[in-house]
Amino acid sequence: MEIRHLRYFCVLAEQLHFTRAALLLNVAQPALSHQIKQLEEELGTQLVERTNRRVRLTAAGELFLARATRILEQLDQAARETARVGQGEAGSLVIGVVSTAVCSVLPELLRRFRREAPHLAVDIREMEPGEQVEALRRETIDIGLLFLAIQDPAFDSLVVSRERLIAALPTGHPAASAEKVRLGDLEAETFLIPRQQSVPGFHELVLETLRSGGIPAPRLQPTRLLQTAVFLVAGQLGVALVPESFRQHLRVRGCVYRDIAGTPAHADLIGLWRRSNVPPALRRFIQQLKRMQNAR
Repeated sequence: MEIRHLRYFCVLAEQLHFTRAALLLNVAQPALSHQIKQLEEELGTQLVERTNRRVRLTAAGELFLARATRILEQLDQAARETARVGQGEAGSLVIGVVSTAVCSVLPELLRRFRREAPHLAVDIREMEPGEQVEALRRETIDIGLLFLAIQDPAFDSLVVSRERLIAALPTGHPAASAEKVRLGDLEAETFLIPRQQSVPGFHELVLETLRSGGIPAPRLQPTRLLQTAVFLVAGQLGVALVPESFRQHLRVRGCVYRDIAGTPAHADLIGLWRRSNVPPALRRFIQQLKRMQNAR
């Protein structure tokens, strides 16, 4: 039994007329009659009663029509869904993100992507940079969004956004009275900083920025999340260097943001994915990242 047998039978059952059905199917009437006869022989029962005046379905034919219609609908649905997956419009995508991305580029990125591929399931997993790299190697995520400096032939990457670093200070801090802060004036402070990872990233960027600003051996208090550092700044436990997007997206009572004097340092948020395996859904997401990059 072949799919064409089901389609021929369903059209005949709808028309109850061999000539009309043959015209709709674009086959000769004898060929249609032969196909229906083959189907009946394979099933071992009569599906259609033929007379000179009319064609009607037998009881077995009525039952087979219901089942055949369902099968054809499922096949059509499978074909549509398969095509969407192949075009990156359906399926699933697992994205690892650092917490900083959650309050900066991620909301806009997801809004754009959901408009473009509404049938694609997106799973967001908040992970530290080292965890993301390991998850990419294990193939448990498809792409990571993270602050990272990496040279590895196993991965491809692109810069999603570039942000200046600014200072987060407790309200009332002497340095907060100026529009720009000299890092050297903060030498005596404790710097709240994301803890060091197994891969170089934001932690190393902050240390290099402090060294360049005249603080070669800063006093550090590591935190798991950069957002946590801002809340601890508000609690007057120290100061922090954060991406400029925090000024807009993370306003905390007791904390103020100030630009840093001198040549600004920048934090690059990158998208990182396996070079050897880029399924259609991931390709579509990368295209969205590139469009977002070009729009900035």
